[in-house]
Amino acid sequence: MDEDKYQVGIKANFISLMLLEDELKHFDFILSKPIEEMRDWIEKLRATRAVFLTLYNIKDLTTKLRIQNLPEHTAKTKSLRKKLELANHFRNKGIGHLDTELLKRAVQWNPLMFVKEQKDTTELRLADAHRAVIESCINSYINKDGVQKEFGHEIDLFYSEDTEEFYKYLKSIVVDSLEWILFSKNILNEKINYHTTEDIFELASVAGATNFDLKGNSDLNFCKADSKTNMDRGLEKLASQGLPQDVINLIKSKYEI
Repeated sequence: MDEDKYQVGIKANFISLMLLEDELKHFDFILSKPIEEMRDWIEKLRATRAVFLTLYNIKDLTTKLRIQNLPEHTAKTKSLRKKLELANHFRNKGIGHLDTELLKRAVQWNPLMFVKEQKDTTELRLADAHRAVIESCINSYINKDGVQKEFGHEIDLFYSEDTEEFYKYLKSIVVDSLEWILFSKNILNEKINYHTTEDIFELASVAGATNFDLKGNSDLNFCKADSKTNMDRGLEKLASQGLPQDVINLIKSKYEI
């Protein structure tokens, strides 16, 4: 039993799409909530930083997911990948990593965080910290002439015009990403061969042989004579995931385990 028969590559990409879609919908919900008090603003700023990590992972997937002989998908993928360039910069400087030089610029950009009178205003300082990092990530995404690549000017979320412009942009790339994910999921779903209950013995055996040393290979070969130990392990795993005991007993009886 080999990787192609199990389609582990396609299924891994499908799982990735499912998780990214879930994350993106969650952040989109938070980003769309009304701001009624300071904690709502902090939640929105926190989600703003976090969504860029998800968007980066989507951009990363656009380079890995290969769907051949479908020009429409290829065109959508290239277009989305280009739109997500800022996500790559944002992830490297302000969420996947907290770049020290960027944090220094954030402090310089927003000195009010360290005004004596605001020393004990925890929520306000936290909001200012999130905002300063977000703005510094955006404003440090510049071309060789020092001009901000996406907006053509520095973004300051203190000003409503900048806030509206930035969040309109963010909403658009979230929507485009969700559309691409749905399109990709539908294509992969048509390619996946779903297993039947007759495959349980084989599946449980191979599952039991999973090698979690990610530096090594994982054995996907199936040999019935050597599979009963792996089958026991696999059935234990399936039981922990909710497979009914009567089904497990039936499998054990059928395959003389």
